[in-house]
Amino acid sequence: MTDHQADRRKSNRVNANLKLEVTLPRPDGSREISTLETINISSSGIYFRSDHFIEPMTKLAMEIEVSVPLAGNPGQTELAPIPCEGLVVRTQPDAPDEKCSSYEVAVFFTHIDAIGSANLEKHIALLIDDLG
Repeated sequence: MTDHQADRRKSNRVNANLKLEVTLPRPDGSREISTLETINISSSGIYFRSDHFIEPMTKLAMEIEVSVPLAGNPGQTELAPIPCEGLVVRTQPDAPDEKCSSYEVAVFFTHIDAIGSANLEKHIALLIDDLG
């Protein structure tokens, strides 16, 4: 990553292997729910692997499962689902390839409710604390 790219980021991005359910549009107009795993996450977006090519600018409905501190029990966590929506900003490789078994997809969040956003921030803080 260049210094220029790092300067553009407004939020911390941390490595995270989280369960991610994505509703993927299919060529015939139907939708398919896929359970995937994230590569990393920030308060503004998510990066994950997919066995499907997803066209940039595709709108996705997603649900991320994160651990958050358990209220009143320091050091313990509970799972919290975060329903959200996002827009695909980049897919690598950048075109469908029959020989490719895995694509890396970057998504910018376009909608997370206040509770989901707070839980995402709590989860990121836990991950950062674990690194330090």
